[in-house]
Amino acid sequence: MRSVSIKRIGAGVCAAAAIAAASAGITSGAGSAHAVEVTQDNRYTVLWLTHAETRQAADMGLVRFLDQPGIIEHTSVIVRADSQFQYLRTNEGGRRYFHGSKQQLVAEAAARPGGRIGVYLNRTQPNRPIGITQYWPAR
Repeated sequence: MRSVSIKRIGAGVCAAAAIAAASAGITSGAGSAHAVEVTQDNRYTVLWLTHAETRQAADMGLVRFLDQPGIIEHTSVIVRADSQFQYLRTNEGGRRYFHGSKQQLVAEAAARPGGRIGVYLNRTQPNRPIGITQYWPAR
């Protein structure tokens, strides 16, 4: 029970750091005010970066800290079906895995026309609440 609470606190700190880094670090170079786009449903709250911010995040290596030991276990990703990092299924209970880093997902979105990333908080996964999702317009 205690370890779950520690995991929640640690994951919450990671989530706060990711959102703070995204909104403060990226927009500090911008000359005008920026309205953060946030979407929310019953499961997720997502902070969406613009395409320009996604490119800056890729250049800065903004999400590399999410792949660090002690943090990576509490993070997840949502990979687009047309991503080069598509999910692979394993025989371990049908779990899905992708082979790559969160930073590679950001770089892939940044390289696509209109590509963006979202930093999300998944309220249904207390042990893995923070993650990265990709978006780009269909061709």
